[in-house]
Amino acid sequence: MGKRIAALLLAMLLLCGTALGEGEFPELNGQGFLDEGEFLYENPEEGVWRYASPSLRVEILRYTQESPAQLWYEAEIWAAEGEGFALIPNNPDKRMTSLNWPYKIARQNSTVFAINTDYAQLRYNQKTRMGIVIRDGKVYSDRTWRKGASKFPNLDVLALYPDGNMEVYDSDEKTADEYLEMGVQSTLAFGPVLIRDGVLNEAALKKYGTSSAQRTAIGMVEKGHYFAMMLEGRLTRSKGAGISFLAEKMLERGCTLAFNLDGGQTACMVFMGRQLCKISKSSGNVSSRKDGEILGIGTSALVAGVDDPW
Repeated sequence: MGKRIAALLLAMLLLCGTALGEGEFPELNGQGFLDEGEFLYENPEEGVWRYASPSLRVEILRYTQESPAQLWYEAEIWAAEGEGFALIPNNPDKRMTSLNWPYKIARQNSTVFAINTDYAQLRYNQKTRMGIVIRDGKVYSDRTWRKGASKFPNLDVLALYPDGNMEVYDSDEKTADEYLEMGVQSTLAFGPVLIRDGVLNEAALKKYGTSSAQRTAIGMVEKGHYFAMMLEGRLTRSKGAGISFLAEKMLERGCTLAFNLDGGQTACMVFMGRQLCKISKSSGNVSSRKDGEILGIGTSALVAGVDDPW
């Protein structure tokens, strides 16, 4: 990995013609991206990961606190017009039944950055309600809970648009057909909504997800500017927390909307084909559980050179 970083840094130094501090982004254009080429910096010892290209910029920082012991990752992502997060399946023809490790899904699709999704396949073809679930324009379920249901997840909705926009809704606020008419490409059903219109969803934060566990959430500052968090849990170095832990930090980072995704053994963050987070061994695995898809952004040929999970 060290040679890989050194080669990329050297190439960018020659391109820019100026010296850079270790790991710093090279000179960016007015849109905040590179004019050409790619920049990659990975320093897991210090907890810093950075990537830039002509259409994407990613910065991931690892944070810790001592009491209670917590360790989490904050990823800030900037994307050019028309490039946004999308649901990337392990197998497009069997997306609710074909499972794989998230880092392997990212690797086989050359995905720069990814987190886990709503783990909808757990509810697929079961008696329980699946929520409003749409994948690439195909409706997999239109059965959901009423707003305020006691169930967790409460099946609130994160709507993804082809142009990179995101919106959040209550579980039964719209039907699957209404989402399609709005031009929504895919929806995730999990929740609850953490932030909407720049305001914390206080009622939901008090009602849902209050136990200590691994957590993942995705948010948006504005279209093209995203923020993701993953909190480790059930480990000595990180006890985990309720969803309010992520919600409050994401509001501080400027998110106008944020959405809670599946947590526990599903919670995961992947960068350049490697899983960044540690997972509790309660399931017998050190990787997050196998999933049918990832929520990812960006592609790079550099991912093809990765041959280890971490």
